[in-house]
Amino acid sequence: MIFKASKPVHALANLSMKHETMTPPPLTREIVQACLIDLPPRVGLIEKETATKCLIDSLACAFAAYKEPAIENLKQSLFEHASTQGSSLIGYAHQGRSDDVALINGTMISLQLFDDNQAQMRGHPSGPLLPAVLAIAEEVNATLNDALVAFVMGYEIECRLGVLFNPSHYEKGWHATSTQGAFGAVLASAILMRLSPEQMLHAFGIVASMTSGLRRNFGTMTMSLHSGIAASNGVKAAKLAARGFTADPEIFDGPMNVGQVLSKEWDESRVSEDLKKWGEPFMIHSPGPSFKLYPCGRPPLFAVDCVVELQKKHRLKVSDIKSIVAEVSYMFPRTLIHSHPINGLQGKTSLEYCIASAFVDERPTLSSFSDEAVWRPQILSLIDLITVSVPPHLSEAHEAVRKAPFEQPVTLRVHTHSGHQFTETVAHHKGSPENPASQKDLDAKFFDCVAPWHSQQKMNSILEMAKEGQTLVRTLMQRLKVQGR
Repeated sequence: MIFKASKPVHALANLSMKHETMTPPPLTREIVQACLIDLPPRVGLIEKETATKCLIDSLACAFAAYKEPAIENLKQSLFEHASTQGSSLIGYAHQGRSDDVALINGTMISLQLFDDNQAQMRGHPSGPLLPAVLAIAEEVNATLNDALVAFVMGYEIECRLGVLFNPSHYEKGWHATSTQGAFGAVLASAILMRLSPEQMLHAFGIVASMTSGLRRNFGTMTMSLHSGIAASNGVKAAKLAARGFTADPEIFDGPMNVGQVLSKEWDESRVSEDLKKWGEPFMIHSPGPSFKLYPCGRPPLFAVDCVVELQKKHRLKVSDIKSIVAEVSYMFPRTLIHSHPINGLQGKTSLEYCIASAFVDERPTLSSFSDEAVWRPQILSLIDLITVSVPPHLSEAHEAVRKAPFEQPVTLRVHTHSGHQFTETVAHHKGSPENPASQKDLDAKFFDCVAPWHSQQKMNSILEMAKEGQTLVRTLMQRLKVQGR
């Protein structure tokens, strides 16, 4: 196969390319041709606008985790002393090696489980991807325009792999944010570093052996560490490949290829055919991301919206509730594994807790997920009244449900002591592409998360810089630093 260069249309199109005939099997090389050469020049304004929303939303999520114990633990482990050299930690004065910085920033963005989600990926696209983009972009002194192109391409591969790996990949217990996210991180890093196609082949091979992340760790600090690990491994793999470190250059081909190892559905011929659809449209544009308005896992958002709607219509008193039945798809109880959470992180991955919190707090907020909040007597009593049910039409027996288990409607049935039943069904939660959050909602989220650390004037200036394509990423990262921190 011959690597062909598309007509250069932007600063990243002038890539170092080796024109030579390659030996089949071609799939890995086809992926490199598409992702490194053909598609980046086609990233346009509409994709960059959504990528900018992801950037701003992720920065908000990072500040929601600023100074949290998990982040301080990582920072103290990796950065004994502040440095003025290297890439920057979000909000902190600390700088350091790009892979270490990506590790902490990824964990920071995902710690509160407030970061964006993508249904086809079955995970969080920005958490493992953006930290790699920021770290390398700062290192090579790239503009936001160039960083956003790399981000869109990383987003494309991590989400497209979600379609090709699943449903078995997620069902088996892999955390797609970490596994697929690592491929997004290495591709974005490689684009910014201007790796050659040959180097990219090895970078994919290297990161494939670094792929990790188990859903068993949901509800712990390690769940968010998955984003950091993926981002860090993407940076490491790109840097190793740039220096000539080798791996199997056909990691998506043949026996024991990464897709075959991670998925029962993997089919090389199907992948090759699917590759023709990449970028038509880009996944970041359609179907696009889900932006969360509540700091918890994405599956509970449907039930939270059910509660919000029920309360708008009926203003139920918690003391009047006799029982609650949540009808969900089969993957909800397999994903939301903490029915009776013992701390705030478990609460974020507990359907029962999120429902109870929505009734007691009116809507879940960051304070709803403190370690103390999960032990409130009113919450504990309400959790005991909740039953999670998987009706036959939402079981894994239906192939359509298996393909999109988190795109199925959620129904809440509330029974009162007076004998009444109140029912609400939500097909698309607020913030999803089908029921998008308003710009007012997203602005409010940003200001709520960042206000404890920056003045209104500083927050406004950060937003202005983030929306200006010619801004140097290095300049933006400096602007994010909290004074005296």
